Amino acid sequence: MSSYHPVMKIKSKITEEVDDMYSVHGHAGNLCRVEILECLRTIIKSRPAYQTGQPVSIADFGTADGRASLSLFNEMIDIIQTDLGKEQDVIVYYNDQPMNDFNLLSKVIQGKRQYSGLTCVTNVYPMIVPRTMFAQCIPENTLDLAMSAVATHYLSKKVCQIKNGVFLTEADDIERGLMREQARADWRSFVISRGRELKPGGFLVTMNISSDENGEASLLVDKGLLQMGSMVSDMAREGVITQEEYLATNYNSYYLRTAADFKEPFTSGIPEVGELGLELVSVKSMRHYLKHPTFDIVNKDEAEKLEYSRGIVATVYPWMHHVLHEGLSVSRTEDEKQMIIDQYFNRLQTYAFDNSDHKPYIHFTGVVIKNVH
Repeated sequence: MSSYHPVMKIKSKITEEVDDMYSVHGHAGNLCRVEILECLRTIIKSRPAYQTGQPVSIADFGTADGRASLSLFNEMIDIIQTDLGKEQDVIVYYNDQPMNDFNLLSKVIQGKRQYSGLTCVTNVYPMIVPRTMFAQCIPENTLDLAMSAVATHYLSKKVCQIKNGVFLTEADDIERGLMREQARADWRSFVISRGRELKPGGFLVTMNISSDENGEASLLVDKGLLQMGSMVSDMAREGVITQEEYLATNYNSYYLRTAADFKEPFTSGIPEVGELGLELVSVKSMRHYLKHPTFDIVNKDEAEKLEYSRGIVATVYPWMHHVLHEGLSVSRTEDEKQMIIDQYFNRLQTYAFDNSDHKPYIHFTGVVIKNVH
């Protein structure tokens, strides 16, 4: 099957008004903030004399529009230039697929519109790298510290079509097996590619969507992705979309990796991992409950249910918009596509309103890797 390049693009129509609570506004990245800053201080403290005068290079892989790492990068730049001097050069690499909306990323970096912007003093140099993160993106021995938040669950290519649903949890055993094997190959490629790019003593820190120890997926709404997928099948049954469009609406990602899956490149004896000097520092899994003023309220009133449902839509919209849009026929106008997409999110909001006792959560696994050469 031909290569597939998922567009890790953030649709911001709704999230400009309402916090998405986990990715776009930096929350997932902040879950690994402590680890990132600890790694950064280790790098600064152990920086060899021969690197004096060389840039400190940091990177965000699967950056989307850059907002997820913006505040964290600004904090890192401040620490670097406080500890190493205001004249210290810093290179900031932003990576995503070639089809990503890099115009929006550029606006975020420059601080245009409502964005605060990257700390771009004269010796801070942002670089955009439009290339798949499942291959080497930057020259060897370049990076001091690389991060990635809520990106590695996307697959590098489409290995099958989920025939009876939209999401992995709706796939049959054969489809799920194919996606699991691709996810294993992708994680290996991601780790090895970053290992080549890291300088000796450099770190990779990732925060990844995963399953819990029992293989259970995250639940953003009551009954989770099964319910969200059923809304698409309802629209097909009602004639809102065609059967062909329903079949084309697939979320090409593997979000059920376990802690053991993230350790696999180090436990399976892959020669290149050892040759690169990569060491697995830590793997930590967690259930993260999204933060919202209404999520802890019992017996919500009508206004609180409405606010709750808007929060749920804001969480789902940035990534689900693209899944729906890609499934719709090219013969439809953009206005027609948007009307159908809006109908889906109206249904989602109604469902969330009617099931507002559910407290949404996401399973994350944080991974820290070091180049010990």
